[in-house]
Amino acid sequence: MSFFIGNVEIKGHLSLGPMAGVTDLPFRLLCKEKGVGLVYTEMVSAKGIRFNNKNTKELLTVRDEERPAAVQLFGAEPDIIADAVRQIDHMNFDILDINMGCPVPK
Repeated sequence: MSFFIGNVEIKGHLSLGPMAGVTDLPFRLLCKEKGVGLVYTEMVSAKGIRFNNKNTKELLTVRDEERPAAVQLFGAEPDIIADAVRQIDHMNFDILDINMGCPVPK
C-alpha cells in the first residue's frame, strides 16, 4: 500500500508526526527500520532558521536512508517563515509542512 503527498510517494500506512524533543535523527531512523513510511523532523522554529541558530540547524539534518522525510516549520510571522523557507529550500527533505497556529501552550 502507498499514497502520495504531492509527488512524494509514501510507502505503507504509517507516518511519524513532528514532536519537539522526540523525533530526533536516531528516533526517526529507528522508526524507519520498523516500517514507518514517512518521518518528520522535530518541529523547527522559523525564527531559529532566520537568525542562524546552531541548534536549529541540527534539527534539519535528514539522511538519505530515512527518506521520504518532512520538516515542519512553526512560526506566526509570514515574512520570517518565507525567509526561513528560502534558506532551507535546498536541503535534503521531501515535504515542507508549515504550522502557523499550533495550540500547544509554551
